[in-house]
Amino acid sequence: MTKSPSKAIFYIKYYADKHQCVIERKATLDENCFEGKHKKFGYPYKKYIDIWATEEVNNGKPQYRTASKSWEINDVKTI
Repeated sequence: MTKSPSKAIFYIKYYADKHQCVIERKATLDENCFEGKHKKFGYPYKKYIDIWATEEVNNGKPQYRTASKSWEINDVKTI
């Protein structure tokens, strides 16, 4: 029996306009996550799964979030 690979877990930190501060989320990626460029304004963005929100909602569906303009990826929580 082949063991399926585990998803990489990381922490993503960025300034969130919604919260008006820097936030950090425990995150992972799946086939629906990607990095892109905003069509109208041209800034970069990264779509990821927010693990904490997924656990909180607990409806069996990943909770996707987007970091825009700039972000930092870390192996450990920094804030």
